Amino acid sequence: MKTIPASVVERTWQKMAQGNVAEAQGLATRISREQPFVQAYLLAVGKRDFNPDEAQLLFYVGVVVWQIFAEGGRKPDMVSGEAMDRAEAANEKMLSYLEDESGTGFAKVAESLVASGNQVEVLRYVVAALMEEPEEDCDIRDDSLGHMFIHLKTVIDCFDGTGEE
Repeated sequence: MKTIPASVVERTWQKMAQGNVAEAQGLATRISREQPFVQAYLLAVGKRDFNPDEAQLLFYVGVVVWQIFAEGGRKPDMVSGEAMDRAEAANEKMLSYLEDESGTGFAKVAESLVASGNQVEVLRYVVAALMEEPEEDCDIRDDSLGHMFIHLKTVIDCFDGTGEE
């Protein structure tokens, strides 16, 4: 898939940030219909690996990524379970490397991964979203950032490679 430009990433990110609860519920329904394996993946790893605040952030950023790809010129084909498994396995090696990184270490490693990917601007958005200061009552642990990034990179890899397998 062609690289999605920064303008599309920024426009989509802003549009999603201005959404309301009804729009969010509509998107959750749409992703379950259009990308059931992606939705299942995000929900499953969120429940398995993260606290509720982190799981919510992971799912939200995953939905924004899906919308960025949809706005990026071509709506992604439905991702298969096999494609999710392959992308997850490819990213598992990076996950073990990032496992013990703090927020600062995560940012350095993530930036090097961003620079080497096809969807540079989408990956930059993910890093920025994960590095945002959480709201006061929101529990996002620094040691979860690397895991969250790798799971979101798995989704990006699937959307970027869809239709090319």
